Amino acid sequence: MDIFGKLFRKKPRPPTAIEDAGRIIDRFATATAMGVDREDLGRYPAKQYKVMAFHFGAIEYLARQYGLDETQTLGVFVTFINTYFTMPITETGSISERLHGFREKQAERHFMEAGADVFQRWHEQNERRAPLELGDMLKEY
Repeated sequence: MDIFGKLFRKKPRPPTAIEDAGRIIDRFATATAMGVDREDLGRYPAKQYKVMAFHFGAIEYLARQYGLDETQTLGVFVTFINTYFTMPITETGSISERLHGFREKQAERHFMEAGADVFQRWHEQNERRAPLELGDMLKEY
């Protein structure tokens, strides 16, 4: 490549905050999956909701760090749901109900708060084993 090609070639655009947040949540979800029995999760919707609440807590924490608004945060969560859960399209329409449950139901709220805490320790304090706590929590509740 000649000198002009190097000087004038387009540089790839940096990822948006939403894309960056989604990438980090993907890594976090992969780390939490190691401690979760996927078959068990598939049989019990209540456990699925707890896992969703846990990850929503992480998403909210990260969204605050990136300054994402409510709509952007919801977008990251919907992408997470579509990636990690096989939900019929009719279910994804009730996301606002699901989020309401995360805040109103004590067990789900507990998982949401724990998700934020575990994510913070994993992401900021480099506690690589912290995401495994999700599996332990699912055995207790």
